[in-house]
Amino acid sequence: MVTLKTIKDVFKTKRNFSFEPPKDSKESAVIIPFIELDSVWHLIFEKKVNDNSKHAGQIAFPGGSKDKQDKNFLETAIRETCEEISVCKDDLEILGEVEPTVTLTTNFVIYPFAAIVKKPPPYKINRSEVEKLIFVPLQYLIDKHPFPYQTYKYKGKERLTMIIEYKGEIIWGATARILNNLIPLFKK
Repeated sequence: MVTLKTIKDVFKTKRNFSFEPPKDSKESAVIIPFIELDSVWHLIFEKKVNDNSKHAGQIAFPGGSKDKQDKNFLETAIRETCEEISVCKDDLEILGEVEPTVTLTTNFVIYPFAAIVKKPPPYKINRSEVEKLIFVPLQYLIDKHPFPYQTYKYKGKERLTMIIEYKGEIIWGATARILNNLIPLFKK
């Protein structure tokens, strides 16, 4: 059973990533939000609105593009999370970083930061960006790892990607790769 101590122990050791972002990549950052609901630890995901944006309808962690005024990637992740799901700096206990991930078709580099969410739901979500929130038990993700690769069709193109299905929702692409970097840390 995953406990708060289990989660904090994973991030006790600071990790250094030797990472060189691809040339001309766009920089972004996300919060990997851990929350305890009914004595079970979950991760919070958002389903993006299904508009014409690059990541329309996808399941993702809260976050987004780095702005010029952001001092660092953590500030980006916190600002974007606050804007998207009303979980702001004082609502978060930052635990540490997870290995950066590159999107394969939109040329983003994503810098993920794990955090405990201290604010209970419900959250006021930004309806122009977020359709809904999805709370996935952490143990479910641990039990499903390693994640299978499958062909997934998105915007008319088929992609071979890791797939995690939860209650009819599909987590794939960069979010699945972030999870693939995170979940093994709980299996050591």
